[in-house]
Amino acid sequence: MMSDCEYMIQLENVCKSYTLSGRRKLEVLHDVNGEFRRNAWNLLLGASGSGKTTLLNLIGALETADSGCIKYNGKPYDELMRSNSSAAAFRNRKIGFIFQNYQLLPEFTILENVLIPARLAGVPRKKALLRAEELLVGLGLQDRLNHRSVELSGGEQQRAAVARALINDPELILADEPTGNLDSQTGEKLLELFRQLAVDHTIIMITHNESLTACADCVLHLADGRLV
Repeated sequence: MMSDCEYMIQLENVCKSYTLSGRRKLEVLHDVNGEFRRNAWNLLLGASGSGKTTLLNLIGALETADSGCIKYNGKPYDELMRSNSSAAAFRNRKIGFIFQNYQLLPEFTILENVLIPARLAGVPRKKALLRAEELLVGLGLQDRLNHRSVELSGGEQQRAAVARALINDPELILADEPTGNLDSQTGEKLLELFRQLAVDHTIIMITHNESLTACADCVLHLADGRLV
């Protein structure tokens, strides 16, 4: 059995529900218990509507659980994030988000999009600029730095989103169906990048694609709001 230090994220009896119109309660997660290994590619598998995105949002401190405990490196989120500002700082410095729909701001260039998390973290502009350019060049986007997202293919936009997620060198990378909008060849290139990142980052990726289980180091299944 692994010791706590080998897990970056631990879930203990986590519950989450939403109040719908008419005050009807929709229970999404029920007493979820589980662990996500450090410096590994963790795959969270489940059908649409199983609660995957909700669980990822809780781990990413974008939402709060109704009850239960989420731990990061053995420390409860309640201790790490006592205010909205401390939660925002935690997300910015510790977590890199990769969304299925990229979430790039269309009014900014790709380089400017990648710079945003670093500037929010207070990184000096020159240092942040060098880091952003290094990441984008490494991802094959050296000719796209000053282009806007509408001028890029889906694969190029996703690689830019990866660069943005990595700009602050986070320990934890959360990926929500990152290959969902990509063709098979582009998706395979992104999966290879995840294999490389998992050497010294903790990755939690959610998907409904069972064929990806062969790629990951650890696979968890979410069904009807419970890890099974």
